[in-house]
Amino acid sequence: MPEAIDYLNDELLLTPDEKPKAAQTPLLLRAIEVIERINAFIDETGAEPVSEPGRSVRERMLANELAGLRASKADLDGLASYDTRNLLFGGGGGADPLDDPLLSDGLDIFAVRDELKPMARPDFVADRRPCPDFERFEPLFQDIRNAVEEGTRKPQPFRQERVELGEFFVLKGQLVHVADLRDEHRRNGKLDARLRVIFDNGTESNLLMSSLVRRLYEDKDARRIGVTDSGPLFMGARTGFVYVLRSLSDKPEVQGLLKVGTTAGAVEDRVAHAETQSAFLFAPVVIVETYELVGHSAKETEQRIHQALRPYHIALRVTGPDGRSFSSVEWFKATPEIVEKAIRLVLAQG
Repeated sequence: MPEAIDYLNDELLLTPDEKPKAAQTPLLLRAIEVIERINAFIDETGAEPVSEPGRSVRERMLANELAGLRASKADLDGLASYDTRNLLFGGGGGADPLDDPLLSDGLDIFAVRDELKPMARPDFVADRRPCPDFERFEPLFQDIRNAVEEGTRKPQPFRQERVELGEFFVLKGQLVHVADLRDEHRRNGKLDARLRVIFDNGTESNLLMSSLVRRLYEDKDARRIGVTDSGPLFMGARTGFVYVLRSLSDKPEVQGLLKVGTTAGAVEDRVAHAETQSAFLFAPVVIVETYELVGHSAKETEQRIHQALRPYHIALRVTGPDGRSFSSVEWFKATPEIVEKAIRLVLAQG
């Protein structure tokens, strides 16, 4: 059978004023979805979204996405027909050359004014790089945006001493996701760790937990994306998991021990890189059991379970690949039955 010809896109049959239709790549489809949300915002408010202190989280997120589209418009030719407000391609959003501060007064063109001096960049920006598997995280960011708009998740002021695996935050108008946590250690007497942080513009960073916490506190508009009703019992929302693990380490002092802890994200994600983390003794682990937390604070539940298992607690120290020594907690010399009984007792007490 002869090959079918697409007459609509055959370049030989197009008039000089026509161009072949651009294929809608995943990147273009996402850009279309973003600009449609921005257009909807302008329909509601009558103005472009702006990212500045005092603006809503939704507006700052949209303003950040608009800036990303403007920076990438050279690779988004197919987006022009959706740019109905000329935000990207029709000169919209651009500065008037006559308003250039170098041309608006009598200063020497080589004189550097205070407001034009280079600004110091945050240290966590310096080591950002493209996220090679961003397609895994993109649906998560979209789910968070939808949940914020629907009111099922509520941006809350940041008041934490640490962050947990799987959490989402708004920082400087950008959505931030803690995708991995490893190499837990003590830094200046406080627990710290190396993170894999994914930003909603397709970049990532491996900053320290202490650095992320500091930046979240420095940004007065930073928010944690929590559930809507975040009272003492979280109104029936799933708040994480309790996990029971067994180490696959061949060290004799580890045999017969179980690790008990909690996580806000999936247990499989929490232990995916166990061999790189002091908390897991730099060795793989096997999941013995997991318990879903509904209506319980994960951290409070963990503390109560550890208190119930205190008679079985074992203090361990482990030496990392770099020769540094770490203390590792949450390990207990107890049977799975004893651990299960303690967990169920704590969960039943509410």
